[in-house]
Parts: sequence; structure tokens; C-alpha cells
Amino acid sequence: MKISFKPTPLGKFILITVTLIVAVILYKKRTTLKSLTLNTINYLKEKTWDIVSDRRINTLHPTIRAQVKEFIIRVEKELGIKLRVTSAFRTWEEQSKLYAQGRSFPGKVVTHAKAGESYHNYGLAFDVVEIKNGQAIWKNPNWQKIGEFGKKIGFSWGGDWKGRKRDKPHFHNNFGKHHTQLAVLYKSGKRNGNYVTIV
Repeated sequence: MKISFKPTPLGKFILITVTLIVAVILYKKRTTLKSLTLNTINYLKEKTWDIVSDRRINTLHPTIRAQVKEFIIRVEKELGIKLRVTSAFRTWEEQSKLYAQGRSFPGKVVTHAKAGESYHNYGLAFDVVEIKNGQAIWKNPNWQKIGEFGKKIGFSWGGDWKGRKRDKPHFHNNFGKHHTQLAVLYKSGKRNGNYVTIV
């Protein structure tokens, strides 16, 4: 049995209109995605307001450098807040020394992460502080605003952590990999220098 479908003139009009609308939406999304990618790439070429931050950003995993620059630049432009990167990549040895502080060495406890347990050890985390009139503002009423902006850019924010581990200056992008997975990649040699192969 042969079934044939012949739309009415109104049916043809509706079909053509819907097809055109879908085509326009897909084209606009493609253009938007393309411009977002280009904008992110452009941030690689830009410098932040702060040479100290630029140097520290350059120690991070190459996959997040542009994203971190975008964060620092946009927070200044859109919120009027100048952020300085205070900590970026840390070696496992540096992490061990930091972890020992307040435990087997004098000083205040500053981290709960041992070597290999911090996203800093893979160049995927950084800490920031607002600089105002040349001073670092650690007790900052703007932390929530800064944290929300960082999340909008695509970072996880330490200010969302619970209890004593809460860390408002901390941001990271771990690409969905737990530090234990990153440690396996690192130890197995799936890396370029200190930077593990993410994809």
C-alpha cells in the first residue's frame, strides 16, 4: 500500500517557516559559539592590570591560562575590582612544605591538602585577592560577588566548600577529574613536564 503526503498550501508555508526558524537559530548558535571561542583565545594575548598576576598565570596549565586572564580582566572591567593572583602552580614539594606548616613546622595551618591532593599541583588552581589602594583586602565584603563571577566564567569556587576547608580566594577548573585521577596521570608520566594530559 502506497502512502503519499501532499501538504496544503498552508501546511507548506508552516513547514518552510519552521525550517527557516530552526536554520536561523542554529546559525546564530554557531556564530555565538565561534565568537565565544575567539574571545577566549583573544584573552591569551591580553595582559591583566597586574604584571605579578600575569607572571603567575603563565605558570598555570596551558588549558586554563586564557580562562584565568578572562576572569581577572572581566572582574576589573565589569565589577571594578582589581584582583591579583597570589598563588598559582605549586610543585608537590612546595605543597608538602605548605602542608607541614602548623603541623610539623611552626606557623598557622594554611592548607588541608597534602602533595598531589591540591589542584594547584597540576596548575589547575589559583588564589586571588582584591587589591585596593595598593593593599590586599583579605576580609572582603566582595567575596560573594567575586566567587559568583568566577563560577560564571566556569571555575569551581572554594567559597562554596563547607566547614574549615572553605577557601574564598581559591578557584579551579579540574575538567571533571578528581585529584586522585590527576595523581595517577601525573605518576604514570601522562604529562608534559608538570602538566598532566587533560584530554
